[in-house]
Amino acid sequence: MSRKWFTLFFVGLLVLLSFASIPVSGQDTPQQAWTAPKFLGDGWWQSVVLDQQNNAHVTWYGTYDAGDKIGHDVMTYMMRRSDGTWTTPSDVIYTGDGGFTVRNALAVTSDGILHAAFRGSTNHYVSSAPVMGATSAENWSPPNQVGGAGYYLDMIAGQDDTLHLVMSGSSDLPGAVQGSTEVFAEGAKCFACYDLFYKRSKDGGQTWSDLVPISLEADSGSDRPRIQQGASGRLYITWDEGSDWYSGGGQPIDVRMVYSDDQGLSWSKPVILDGGALEDRKPVEGNLTELRDGSLMMVWRYSTNADRNIYFQLSSDVGKTWTDPAPVPGIFARDINASSLDHYALLTDHLGIVHLFAVGQVNLDVKRNDQLYDITYVPSSKYWVEPQRIFYSTDERPEWPQAVVGPSNDIHLTWFNRGIVPGSSCNTCILKVYYSYLSGNMALEPTRAFRPTLTPLPTATVFVNIQPTTTPFPTLVGVQSTLTVTTQDNYVAQTLLGGMFISALFCGAVVLFIRLRH
Repeated sequence: MSRKWFTLFFVGLLVLLSFASIPVSGQDTPQQAWTAPKFLGDGWWQSVVLDQQNNAHVTWYGTYDAGDKIGHDVMTYMMRRSDGTWTTPSDVIYTGDGGFTVRNALAVTSDGILHAAFRGSTNHYVSSAPVMGATSAENWSPPNQVGGAGYYLDMIAGQDDTLHLVMSGSSDLPGAVQGSTEVFAEGAKCFACYDLFYKRSKDGGQTWSDLVPISLEADSGSDRPRIQQGASGRLYITWDEGSDWYSGGGQPIDVRMVYSDDQGLSWSKPVILDGGALEDRKPVEGNLTELRDGSLMMVWRYSTNADRNIYFQLSSDVGKTWTDPAPVPGIFARDINASSLDHYALLTDHLGIVHLFAVGQVNLDVKRNDQLYDITYVPSSKYWVEPQRIFYSTDERPEWPQAVVGPSNDIHLTWFNRGIVPGSSCNTCILKVYYSYLSGNMALEPTRAFRPTLTPLPTATVFVNIQPTTTPFPTLVGVQSTLTVTTQDNYVAQTLLGGMFISALFCGAVVLFIRLRH
């Protein structure tokens, strides 16, 4: 072989090798497979948050058996350390007796303090503990009541460490905005239904603002509220308007959103998505995420089994206009009667890919239990990836997915399962909390130290002598996906172009070196 042809062959080989080594973002590779579901403990209505040192914190509604034949309601806590190891479950906050649902939400501030909003009996409270001592009930501050009778709640820590809380309640909530001319009383069509309110705290939950009404419709309730902050810094609250599950009143009307551009000091008027204003079906289970370019995606389903698609809509002007509802391909919602309390988790990762976590089926003709899926959307190519199954069991049905994104674009996902008891109509007899993990596809950033706490936490008061649970829990074998998908993502194209440019420079250098030798 002549030297000329050898040189060309060598350069071509280098080009091929350079392409083969380019990582393709947006593909579902084996390195990004979900881990086998890990059983955390008995309970339900879990929440999850990630601190700046990459520790994941999970709480849920548990019960404590003191041997007195009384079910003591507690908030149970576990932490997944940044090295992947777990603490044992600990019952850290006693919330009352009688089986009152302990709805809860977690937030963590940059001073290393973990904050929990929770429902104690029928009222709403907040409590805090240092991240490194949160496994001990004695380190949690005395519960601070922030709302009267209500059911739902959600809380986040903003980019400036402000705590933002949204909760359902009624006119007897303490600290209502003074001088308000709004009518709080519900009408006869939804007599005992709850409305929606917002509060904020600038000092780590020790003091709170007055209540700000978010939804005060006289003849409807407000279900499934969620509060979040987009990368833009804008705050969003989403909820279902119409039915009130807790009171049993009202009828579905629509899904709604409000937003704030001043860190919760003022809120927009409600943005309403009515699903086409059809008479026989209304949107429910609404949830929203802010995309990387600042546009919005909202997902929802209809309140009927006549149409079991999950729909999505997009807005590029903060909700002034929306695209027509379009079904998420490849998945159908669960039976509307299977769970009236479930919701969808929706988030945008650091690469701009949207993840929808939903329970449902990929084929309505196959009669099987509901399954939990991760369905991803690539905004740049408007492409939905085929649903990836995370959990399936013949004996358990998943519900209430909650997820957070980590610094390496990894995702922590939690949910709970209702066990199926043969011959029984009880759907709360077996309740289990699970966790699964999706490894990241970005370089891991160095962890940041917690800043010093300016105000020490008050001395905690332990209401019941609750001992941490020490029973080891088994790990459930999960479902492994063999899905491999190539998308038309712009990030992929940019990466390929970058690889071609680098290859061209390298080849040019090789040719120049050979000519200089001659």
